[in-house]
Amino acid sequence: MASFIRLVSHTPELQFYTAHRLYSSLSEDLSQETLTLASVWILGEFADVLLQGGKFDDGEEAKQITDSDLVDLLEMVLNSPYANTLVRQFVLTSISKLSARMSELSTPGVGIQQDRIAVILAGFSSNLELEIQQRSVEFGSLFTKNEIKAGVMERMPPPEIRATMMGTGKLTRPLKTAELTASERAQTRRLDENR
Repeated sequence: MASFIRLVSHTPELQFYTAHRLYSSLSEDLSQETLTLASVWILGEFADVLLQGGKFDDGEEAKQITDSDLVDLLEMVLNSPYANTLVRQFVLTSISKLSARMSELSTPGVGIQQDRIAVILAGFSSNLELEIQQRSVEFGSLFTKNEIKAGVMERMPPPEIRATMMGTGKLTRPLKTAELTASERAQTRRLDENR
């Protein structure tokens, strides 16, 4: 999963495509933990790219996904019988990042979705799992501090690609799809097939 996240983070032209495909895959199947974790992480980091919409490389128009759709999906994951502590931690982080992305984009109905996110976070503030409770309280507190929320919830820097992973030194520019190794292209194809 780490290699996949690293690949998407370092390849801007894959971010919209990957976020859109993972959104669709997660909407259909919540039972695969690794797919859920990767999807939730990508949706939190690249929600702004997804909300802005676009086309796939083959020219196909992508279905427009709204901020409401994203909040609905993340709430569905939280309430899923497959959600364990790790999944809930990822979702609480992702939904908090989503609130920051929506504020930056000033999406329509942002106030309604921000209120929904605040209610979701507050709902876990008395959770029996201490880690979930702590994240909920911390994110809920951060949620009220608009002046610092965007800075704290900004996109994570792309993880460094180490020489032992790719056979190269430190990456100094984004990868182009044509530069991907056969293994990385296979990962991207498997993502499509899991839909």
